[in-house]
Amino acid sequence: MGGDAQVVPTANPDQLLLFKQKQLDGVWTVEPWVSLLETEAGGKVLVEEPEAITTLLVARREFLDTRRDIVQKFVAAHEELTEWIIKNPQEGQRLVRDELAAETRANVSQELIVRAWKRILLRHEASRDAMAKLVASAQAVGFLRDVPDLARLIEKP
Repeated sequence: MGGDAQVVPTANPDQLLLFKQKQLDGVWTVEPWVSLLETEAGGKVLVEEPEAITTLLVARREFLDTRRDIVQKFVAAHEELTEWIIKNPQEGQRLVRDELAAETRANVSQELIVRAWKRILLRHEASRDAMAKLVASAQAVGFLRDVPDLARLIEKP
């Protein structure tokens, strides 16, 4: 077996239609799009990475150096919000559903959000190992040419 694959950056909301139209044979994506592809397009999960990083909080070095006070407040708010979502999953799911509806102008069912929620691991810190895996995966598919110095990428302000 074997063959070529072409990686096509695609917005998450566009994946379902392209998948249904057979313009995409596979998708590397996050929830709730994974559950949507499974339930509405017959997609099958081939590789599941529950520890994968899907969202990062990032600041420019200059901003970290000159406005560390604001960065610290933002990080603290992020940590507080993450903890709140973990402790209030039903309300968190409602807020996610409302935001997805506002952003995509599509009705996302509560059942889909509940299904997707089971695969989402909420954390407010990223390990160097998880970051290294993310970078290696992005490089393997051509999203990154060079590997950055990971020691400079993760900092607790």
